[in-house]
Amino acid sequence: MRILYLVGFIGWFSTLPALAQPVDTAKRMHYSVEIGGLAASSEQTPFWLRTNQYGTVPLRGSFGTLRLGVSRDYAPGPDSITKRKKRFDWGGGLFAVTNIGPASTSVNPAFLLPDAFVKVRFGKLELYGGNRREVIGLGDTVLTSGFVAWSGNALPFPKIQLHLPEFIPVPFTKKLIAIRAGYAHGWFANTYIQGSYLHQKYLYGRIGKPNWSVKIYAGINHQVQWGGHADYLINPTLSVNGNLPTSFQDYVSLVTGRYPKDIQNDRFTGFDGENRIGNHIGSYDLAVEWTRPKSKWLLYHQHIYEDASGLALQNVPDGLTGLRYANRSAHKTRFQIQRVVLEWLSTTNQSGSIFDQTARYQGGDNYFNHSQYREGWSYKGRTLGTPFIAPRTTLSSAVNNAYTGGGFFPDNRVIAWYTGIRGAFRQGPLLTLRASYSRNFGTFSQPYTSPFHQFSSLIMAQWPLHQAKGMELTTSFSVDRGDLLPKSTGGYLGLKKLF
Repeated sequence: MRILYLVGFIGWFSTLPALAQPVDTAKRMHYSVEIGGLAASSEQTPFWLRTNQYGTVPLRGSFGTLRLGVSRDYAPGPDSITKRKKRFDWGGGLFAVTNIGPASTSVNPAFLLPDAFVKVRFGKLELYGGNRREVIGLGDTVLTSGFVAWSGNALPFPKIQLHLPEFIPVPFTKKLIAIRAGYAHGWFANTYIQGSYLHQKYLYGRIGKPNWSVKIYAGINHQVQWGGHADYLINPTLSVNGNLPTSFQDYVSLVTGRYPKDIQNDRFTGFDGENRIGNHIGSYDLAVEWTRPKSKWLLYHQHIYEDASGLALQNVPDGLTGLRYANRSAHKTRFQIQRVVLEWLSTTNQSGSIFDQTARYQGGDNYFNHSQYREGWSYKGRTLGTPFIAPRTTLSSAVNNAYTGGGFFPDNRVIAWYTGIRGAFRQGPLLTLRASYSRNFGTFSQPYTSPFHQFSSLIMAQWPLHQAKGMELTTSFSVDRGDLLPKSTGGYLGLKKLF
């Protein structure tokens, strides 16, 4: 095993579980610094050491890392003069990561900015612009394997978003009904296709007053990659002179999900006219929350869709189903389980194996792959949705050599089981366990002769250093065993300080 130690500092790393040693939440300014190093036994970093880390962990090779963070939060309480909470406020965040060791490439740069944003709040409404780490969907955000449509697995890219970040009661319902909503425009910056954009929106509702023990949640999110130009698109079937449509009329079509009025014109070919403009992905989300005196339970399902067949539920049961248990009792024992998440992912139906252009529901959904966007639903080589649908670049040589077709995501028919557990000692570390097992069937266009099996796991301990306030030592160990990914073993050691 190659070992690489890092000397330096790093920052605020919100994808890790909450600290065992709390930080003063009354402060508006927060700073962090972390140094760390990761060593792996093979050319590829184990799955759970790199997954859902917003693209900050290199795919291959041992490395050292230096991370610096600074953030400004909204005022936590009422104004000292007016005694009222400010209706207008502002904040922002900057999180910089430098990785030392792996060769720097366009998809694996040595310097990254997962967070570089400014936010403004007016009442309950927030506007922000820049790169910002986030996930979209209903479910457990702490221990999830990754939400099905937008998981936090890839590096954030620039967006402007107007949204309600919290559930807001609908007037005249006496707080029985509340909503969250957001609308965003983004830029897929510096990728294999130039000048492509993101359209994103979501709407969620909650039934149940804040003090009720049972609440029901439901909603939908919708993402579209659209526009752009590239030499590989110079094809009379796919584009007009290598350019994909970007007019306002085309934007309205993709926002509403409607077919354009023309089958083809001087802006687009029959591919867009017959299949809708852009690469669409989203999920219907349902959840039930049950709050008990000493526990809180959450049952959720995210139903994936890519076209009308998914919207019409022709691909049931595809999606992510999860159950979360959170412990609300006082920590009186030597060791306490704080949170448990169980999840099941299925993506094998895909509205049937046949794509029929003339049918009402065309079928053959072929998740995350797209003919115009050759790297599909990804950014900088990382999956934007559930990490269990993995890019070809992460699969073992045995899989890639035997199955050369299937697109950038040659294994999008997956059944996976996952568990995440977090517990803490009263005078010791915070422990996190993640484990997953999957059966992988390839794609309908190129199915595997027999399923490839994959097991991946991680155990992490976060040790508060009581001699130094706000300082924590993180140790992690992870393994990949199976047929789909290269066999790998790795570990991480990091030291973090919060101010």
